[in-house]
Amino acid sequence: MKNNILKSLSLVALLFVFSQTNAQKVGHLNFQKVIELLPEFQTASDEYQLFQASLEDELTQIEVEAKKTQSLIEIEQKKPQPSAPRLKLLAQKMEKYQVSYQEISQTIQESLKEKYNELIDPLKEKVSLAVAEVAKENGYTHVMDANNLIYADEKFDLETLVKAKLNIKDKPALPTVKAPGAVNGMGTGR
Repeated sequence: MKNNILKSLSLVALLFVFSQTNAQKVGHLNFQKVIELLPEFQTASDEYQLFQASLEDELTQIEVEAKKTQSLIEIEQKKPQPSAPRLKLLAQKMEKYQVSYQEISQTIQESLKEKYNELIDPLKEKVSLAVAEVAKENGYTHVMDANNLIYADEKFDLETLVKAKLNIKDKPALPTVKAPGAVNGMGTGR
């Protein structure tokens, strides 16, 4: 009987030690916030805005030409005897503007997405490497983005450690740039 008790206690002790050695330590941080605090983010944001504005100039030109054509259509329709061939020609011109506008819009969205990735991917990589270093240095087995957590204990928040690793400090919130397809803000898309 004594042997059974001793075996049971040994088994419990062994399980306890095993569970402690395999314990997982999970940390979290707001990945996007850290990226937006990088000094390089503002530079990327400014470059993205300039790129976006330069691409949208082409759409603005099409809009101006389409409005002129629409005005010509309205003028022609108000005439006592509108010219059917002229109206047909102007309508075809408007269709061409619409098709061109849609094609250019699609091309612009693709270009913006490429530019966004070109500018943000290096920042994501930089933060990811810092997160990995901080996690290893502090014994974390997993790190999650705080934006996807319902609850997280603040003592496992790695944001301060990662910002220190990257040598960045909190600064006032800056306006963000539109990401491709976004309504506003240069989100990281993470």
